[in-house]
Amino acid sequence: MERAENLARLLQASNELLLDGETMGSRSLNDYWDPVLVATAMEDQFGQLYPQGTVADVGYFMTLDERNPDAITMCLRQARENARTVRDQISDEMWTELNDLYLFIAEAGTLRLFQMSPQSVYDRIISGSLLFHGITDATLARTEGWQFIQLGKHLERADKTSRFLDIRVHAAPTGKALDSFQWTSILRSASAINTYRAEVGGEPGAEGVIDLLMFSTDFPRSVRYCVRQMDAHLHAISGTVLGSYGNSAERLAGRLLARLNFGSSEEVLEQGLQEYTDDLQSVLNELGQRIHETYVLLPQDQQSVIFLPSVDSQQRRWVELQQQQQQQ
Repeated sequence: MERAENLARLLQASNELLLDGETMGSRSLNDYWDPVLVATAMEDQFGQLYPQGTVADVGYFMTLDERNPDAITMCLRQARENARTVRDQISDEMWTELNDLYLFIAEAGTLRLFQMSPQSVYDRIISGSLLFHGITDATLARTEGWQFIQLGKHLERADKTSRFLDIRVHAAPTGKALDSFQWTSILRSASAINTYRAEVGGEPGAEGVIDLLMFSTDFPRSVRYCVRQMDAHLHAISGTVLGSYGNSAERLAGRLLARLNFGSSEEVLEQGLQEYTDDLQSVLNELGQRIHETYVLLPQDQQSVIFLPSVDSQQRRWVELQQQQQQQ
């Protein structure tokens, strides 16, 4: 659910850049979509499926193309399947909202709506995801299951917030006015524009946006905030005291949180925004793998599964292992 929402936010940001009248005269259309493909690590797969791909193909590929395992429609399908397998452990309201959102993205009329107004589709996905998370918080008991939902949500959110910043890294050089517009679009994609105006003020720039989206302790979509929540949920699941660790996932989360607690936008810009976010995403990927090994895989299976960025691929491999165990 979180991945679907954040992909919709990323695509919204690029659509806003594309539709802006000032920028259209100074940059090619591909400048608006190539950064999104690179930031989400989908450029190779897009090139394979669309050797002569056009700008129009990118939005469809990332939104509705079922051949792309990380497309929004496939994320929602996987979320619905996961929810179905634990139907007795979630609330009726959670299932209803998730099912409604999946049926919306899967129906034929959504393709026609997407062709006419992609923003309307993205707005529905974002609002549906926000409603789902609100329903979850309002109806689900604070059991271990709720802790894992929050853990997964914040892990995915931290990764995608860093990828919002990646769009700026991979975008073509611009003038001062367009540079400010790009940062504004990134803030809007993270629903952070009002917070930025209240806490930072002035025209959006590199230091202010990085400070808010990477290091804020209060903004719920900042990387630092999300990692702090992950650290807390991991300790709640294991029962280990905060500040210590009982497994490799807690150790890695604590180390990353300490790094972010003492980080700054100056440090990021000195190292290079691209290098910093690439390193951060690698750590988050490793953290996801450590959580999977600690709480999902059986000890004898840990050497037979490697990290796969695709949730769909990882799920298929896990099902294969379960089938092998049943046959034994």
